[in-house]
Amino acid sequence: MARVQVSDEVWNAFRASLGATPVSVALGELVMREVGRRERRTASDEQGVRLAVQDARAVADELQEMIARLERRVSSTLS
Repeated sequence: MARVQVSDEVWNAFRASLGATPVSVALGELVMREVGRRERRTASDEQGVRLAVQDARAVADELQEMIARLERRVSSTLS
């Protein structure tokens, strides 16, 4: 079992943001994301690079969606 070292405030915000998602599932997704990040940075063989590119594109798509959502929010507060 791992222990997460964050403040109670951060942990409570994290838990609240999960909704019905179990903490174990959310932490598993964070670990998988971190492993993917490391693999993207260290890929050297052709298959590893190909997978790293696919993973990087998925991350870029997620960031694009986040940027669009935040820009909509900023636009609505300025109107």
